[in-house]
Amino acid sequence: AIMAPPPSNRGLAALCFCLYLATNLGALLLASASQRAPTRYINSTAVTLSEVLKVAVSVLAIYAEARGLGGAARTVLATLLGSPAELLRVCVPALLYTIQNNVIYAALAHLDAVSFQMAYQLKIVAAMLAQRVLLKKPASYARWVSVLILTLGVCLVQLSLKEGDGDGDDAAPAPAPEAASADEGGSGDPAAAAAAAAAAGRSRTLGLLACLVACGCSGLAGAFMELLLKGSTLSLPRRNLQVAAISVLIAAFHMLNRDADALRAGGFFQGYTPLVWAMVALDAGGGLLVSMLLKYSSATMKNFAAPIGIILNCLLSFYRDKSFKPNKRFLLGTAMVILALGMYTASG
Repeated sequence: AIMAPPPSNRGLAALCFCLYLATNLGALLLASASQRAPTRYINSTAVTLSEVLKVAVSVLAIYAEARGLGGAARTVLATLLGSPAELLRVCVPALLYTIQNNVIYAALAHLDAVSFQMAYQLKIVAAMLAQRVLLKKPASYARWVSVLILTLGVCLVQLSLKEGDGDGDDAAPAPAPEAASADEGGSGDPAAAAAAAAAAGRSRTLGLLACLVACGCSGLAGAFMELLLKGSTLSLPRRNLQVAAISVLIAAFHMLNRDADALRAGGFFQGYTPLVWAMVALDAGGGLLVSMLLKYSSATMKNFAAPIGIILNCLLSFYRDKSFKPNKRFLLGTAMVILALGMYTASG
């Protein structure tokens, strides 16, 4: 059985959570700013480059552990080639995240963004169920209550965003898909998928079923990654190297399959600005911080960062350009999210 992290690691888990939240928010703000650039970068190149950076950081961390180039080289080779069975285990969450990414776009084709965001919060429940099954880690009643409060709070925040922006389908942003490194990736164009669905006719039932499948994949992948990180004798940098190496292959395949023509026309780094480079670096850092969160905390704790990030982004929008005005639903939802976070961490 995989036990909860010892008290000595809780400070480190809290630090990782705060850093992960900061990198997520920073990447979101930079991504929004980069959208206004005259030349757009290709999304798939940013994802691939982010995974390459994770490989590089992992290799540097292994070098620091080995304290020598020869030892580091042997460790890297042993990590990637010495145990094919371990590498195949890493492929499981990678495949689950790939399925999840594609199912998310299918769900968005049949549901408006707000309905999807609210239904997608079930991934938090799925994460706790997956932890119970895969990690044999029961959750206290207080934690189940905190997850319920979190889900209701996020729903209120999403409804407040729709209320503030009108009744359009795009009142609330869809979540960024996840990848095997636990955070970014995906394929397809949600806007194009939504347009095609509008022409063919939406099916709310299919949309909800797709959303449930995405939640299940997210929960299983997160719990499996937590199992790999906590139930292995490999050091965190070595496990990160395995995950990032598999993620590079998946991201590169998707990039070449989807954007080959655009790459030939404008090159890999077309549209790259200092803002885009900073966003890629923050995304890579966030992915590595997720691994630390999963090792020292849990997959459920990671899911708290997304709603808090939404709230902080809305508040920054309000203070920056008054584009969002908090209403009663938003304030109540925010209070519920903060209460849920406090209950979850206190009951650990």
